[in-house]
Amino acid sequence: MAASPRDVLVDWFEVEHVVAELPPSYNVAPTDDVPAVTADQGRRALGVMSWGLGGRINARAETLTQQPRFRQPFLTRRCLLPADGFYEWETLPGGAKQPFLFAATDGHPLALAGIWDAPGACAIVTSAASEPVVRLHDRMPVVVDPERWDDWLDPDADVDELRSLLVPPREVPLTVQRVGTRVNDVRNNDARLLDPVPPPPEPLRLL
Repeated sequence: MAASPRDVLVDWFEVEHVVAELPPSYNVAPTDDVPAVTADQGRRALGVMSWGLGGRINARAETLTQQPRFRQPFLTRRCLLPADGFYEWETLPGGAKQPFLFAATDGHPLALAGIWDAPGACAIVTSAASEPVVRLHDRMPVVVDPERWDDWLDPDADVDELRSLLVPPREVPLTVQRVGTRVNDVRNNDARLLDPVPPPPEPLRLL
């Protein structure tokens, strides 16, 4: 989910050069355009990239240097992908999918670790999940701490230093909110997707 306006992203990510901007999206789907922060001659630039790199929307942190499609982007073309949150799903009895929204506890956009390649295609780097995401899924996007943004964007960063950024912390400060199943259809893309919904009622127990 990438809904923050340009001015918020420029301020939070200390962007010095805006290449392009996007309207808000509350239900980002593969191949959609997403905002991306890159290093441009020592300055942070805000641009737009297509979500999907070599037919993959995610790149596993553990095998970045082993995958030919991802190795060079990881070594020299890294980006931060601003996201106001991301969805994960719980599989209910009967097979239904219940979505949950994860967002930063401080209200700021998250900085997801990304890699990119020409002509402006990107993938999210994922790692083993930590709390609270692990309750629903064994993988999650790598969230880069603000103090490490420059390290991740530096095209000359040491590989071992980069790998240290991809180890998930014990717990990421995220809020968890149950949302409606309208988000399960990518054709739905409006702010109402963020509205919380109550848990289902407990079944009646016969005495």
